[in-house]
Amino acid sequence: MRKIYYLLLVFMSLFITACEDVVDLDIPTSPPRLVVDASINWIKGYTGQHQTIRLTTTTGFYDTVIPTVMGAKVYVKNSNNDVYNFTESDNIQKTGQYICDNFLPVINETYTLYIELNGETYTATETLISVPQLEEVVQTAEGFNDDDTTLRAYFQDPPNEENYYMHSFVRLDRGSNDAIFDDEFVNGNYTYTIRLYDDLQQNEEMIIYLYGISPRYYDYMSKLLSLIPPDTPNPFQTPPISVRGNIVNQTNPDNYPLGYFRLSEASFIEYTVQ
Repeated sequence: MRKIYYLLLVFMSLFITACEDVVDLDIPTSPPRLVVDASINWIKGYTGQHQTIRLTTTTGFYDTVIPTVMGAKVYVKNSNNDVYNFTESDNIQKTGQYICDNFLPVINETYTLYIELNGETYTATETLISVPQLEEVVQTAEGFNDDDTTLRAYFQDPPNEENYYMHSFVRLDRGSNDAIFDDEFVNGNYTYTIRLYDDLQQNEEMIIYLYGISPRYYDYMSKLLSLIPPDTPNPFQTPPISVRGNIVNQTNPDNYPLGYFRLSEASFIEYTVQ
């Protein structure tokens, strides 16, 4: 009886293997859209003069290479109509990147992005948002499992105003973990942003960033992050087509772009895991 049972298992495994097949789904594709990665970050302690905007396009589901955009005219104006030109990089390793080396960041200043490409003009307007300084990191052995570690990065939230934040816990050579939050329940308090890990190594070096963001960008990221698996290394690389940012095609509104024009002051703190 045991021999018959064993032969039956072997026969079933062969049958299942023989029925295995690779199916390529015929996923409909749409014309490529412009994707704009325009995050202007002014890190405390730095001039903020060097800024980069990256232009790519959407691509097919099975494509592994993201097409970059060349030949665009990219510039930013402030409320005084001062113009900051972003020049296309001539480095073959940085195609699709447009660089400015004389940008002047001013807290609460309003800036407008202009992109001219293939006879169409794209624009977006945002304000440079301030952020508190990160002051300390506290590590505790908290979590769902015995090996979990919790890191809290503390800062003083400004009183009597609504503030929206984005954090980025950067592990060197391992990418970053980003999240957004607001100060609804901690307004004016000495508070923290938090991250839980189950694989931190002693003496591992990290950098934690805190960005000030606008309410509109907070809403945009809330929608974007809800559609992306939590362990995705770079949630900004290929935005879902259903999530539209603040960039508008002034020439042909139906040919709308993806991405967002954001300006943030940023603070950071370096930390070595204990």
